[in-house]
Amino acid sequence: MPRNTFFSAVVALFVCLFSVQAFAEVLTMGSALNKAGRQRMLTQNIMKNYLALGLDVDVVRAREELDRSVALFEEQFQELTEYAPSKQISASLSQVEDLWFEYRSLAIGKVNRENAAKIIDRNNAILAACHQVVLDLEAFAGRKSAKMVNTSGRQRMLSQRIAAYYFAHAWGFRDGEFVAEFEKAKREYGAGLDTLTAFDNNTNDINLALKKVQAQWAFSNTGFEQLDDGNYVPHVISVTTTGMLKRMDAITHLYEDLDVSLSSGAVAANSMEH
Repeated sequence: MPRNTFFSAVVALFVCLFSVQAFAEVLTMGSALNKAGRQRMLTQNIMKNYLALGLDVDVVRAREELDRSVALFEEQFQELTEYAPSKQISASLSQVEDLWFEYRSLAIGKVNRENAAKIIDRNNAILAACHQVVLDLEAFAGRKSAKMVNTSGRQRMLSQRIAAYYFAHAWGFRDGEFVAEFEKAKREYGAGLDTLTAFDNNTNDINLALKKVQAQWAFSNTGFEQLDDGNYVPHVISVTTTGMLKRMDAITHLYEDLDVSLSSGAVAANSMEH
């Protein structure tokens, strides 16, 4: 075989194997749930960082995170679209796509109060659409461990939603609806931690990681309590909620691994029965 032909064949084989490996990474229910759950978080992370830019809070990091979140949302959307195992999930993803175009345009556009108000207004709709994708995937999986991937992934979203509404309040968006959403997100975050902590199949690593998040959550609440007095600590909230996000992301990966382990065990048990 000529050298150039051999080299081309090797490259083609490498590309093929790489593509199969990359696709196989998405082609697990736990991984798909993780990515879909991360899409929810990204919608809130985008709003948070847009508002941070308007407040001049950690501007360099906020701009980098905003750009990275927009790019990652689009990348994961394509992966989920290719993976979608049912017509219902494909239809839900189409709803996300319809809302995403405007949301993305606002996010990468000029930073001002008018556009900030539009982002806050559009935020709930795209979050709800992304959440529906997760619910559809969870229902398709039909496993309690899959629900834990969803719940832990949702904690990531809530950490960013809390920060976003905190920043909105600091920028003067103080309508009763916004305050109510802020308080609701805090309640749901605490309830989510309780649900995860009570899960019977938690590993030691998961339980240890959850204890660290609980400590971080308690610290964050001291900053939130100053909000009613008009004392804003946006930099502190930015740092602590980013830490909460990173810890919950790691925990979600642990639940993803647990879901694979438990589902493999169930398959093995069924095989033995038959």
